[in-house]
Amino acid sequence: MNMKSNSFFSFNRFTLLLRNDLLLNYKKYLLAIAGAFILCFMVLYIMMPNNFIKGEPISIYGPGQYEYTFGICIFGLLAFVGSAFADFSSKPTTFNFLQMPASAFEKYLSQFLIYGLAGTAIFFIIFWIDAHLARFVVLSNMKYTNGEIIGADKYNYIEEFSYYSMFFERIPAVFLDKKGIYWYKTIMSFITIFSAGVYLFNVKVAFRKFGLIKSALSFVVLIFLIYVVMRLFSHLYFPEKLPEDISGKLDYILQNGLSNTEIWMSFLACIAPLFLIPFGYFKLKEKQL
Repeated sequence: MNMKSNSFFSFNRFTLLLRNDLLLNYKKYLLAIAGAFILCFMVLYIMMPNNFIKGEPISIYGPGQYEYTFGICIFGLLAFVGSAFADFSSKPTTFNFLQMPASAFEKYLSQFLIYGLAGTAIFFIIFWIDAHLARFVVLSNMKYTNGEIIGADKYNYIEEFSYYSMFFERIPAVFLDKKGIYWYKTIMSFITIFSAGVYLFNVKVAFRKFGLIKSALSFVVLIFLIYVVMRLFSHLYFPEKLPEDISGKLDYILQNGLSNTEIWMSFLACIAPLFLIPFGYFKLKEKQL
């Protein structure tokens, strides 16, 4: 029994595997961190307003705008997560990776910890630093369009960033009487991002070369197929409303205030990891054998 458990997972063997990966790939990880830092800063800097017309109403850059920018930057995190199992890009590196003295579970877990957990934690830290740095740089150079430097009021034009205000404190006016819907959408946004990352991470194992590109393309194809299925069901269940009501618009609002698309996509996002994680693990184990 003890020998079987050791063949599945050994803490000492797992730590050596992680140490070996970090020693071999630390330069690549540092470059990825530096690239993420620069790209996040550029996106935040571009999205923040720095010129205003004197006397015109001011559009404040606040939690809602930070949330939108965060959504753009999250694609970089998904790309990093999807670049796991980088050794599968060629036959020699694939052979070396599979021949490492570690179980399939340890190899799968090591990639998940590095690209999934550590990558996500570092991304949140980078975005927080960049948000404050970009705000400082923009405010330092903020002017009116006539060249006049804006006074102390400029600090009110771009609010200071915090994750609490972006995700928990902000309740838009449209949701004042529907806070439950707001919290539901916030939680489901995180679940959907997690599910997308799980998809890219695990489907990558099934491909050899250009795994990230193929995984991303297959994800787009899958979303398109879901769209086609929803259109088909709309035609089948609501034929009397075609074409003006449903053929051009697949969404319809339910009594709880959510759309049918939101309910359907939330369901898929919740159940997808239950199938994708075993798929990725057993696909790796199949390669190992």
